[in-house]
Amino acid sequence: GSRLAVGREALAIVVAVTFLAFMGALAIFDVERGDPGANITTFGDALWWAAVTMSTVGYGDVFPVTFTGRLVAVCMMVVGIGLLGVVTASFASGLLNKLRGDEETEFARVMKKLDSLEAQVATLTEALAKREAAPSSDR
Repeated sequence: GSRLAVGREALAIVVAVTFLAFMGALAIFDVERGDPGANITTFGDALWWAAVTMSTVGYGDVFPVTFTGRLVAVCMMVVGIGLLGVVTASFASGLLNKLRGDEETEFARVMKKLDSLEAQVATLTEALAKREAAPSSDR
């Protein structure tokens, strides 16, 4: 059930992040590699830049120098922040569902105990009523 859904969700996020990072790296490499002042000159540089940008770390060791490259960078920043939000929300949702499940289990246990106590009180009340109604030689 829920573990499988969480696994699928995590896999989907990893695939999406990898795909978007790869596409961003391709885009920035294509735009920057021909510029004489570019410092993203290899696909390895582009992959590093995409990972650093999407993770919102932004070391500054490689960066786009062209206008188009900077537009790609802004898109990658927005995607990185969005994905960070999705990952955080997914984690929080999973944690809350686990806690809610634990609370429901505890609630069910308490209700079962309450039902048992109500049955015991009803049995004792009935026994007491029979005892009071029965003729007593001590009275």
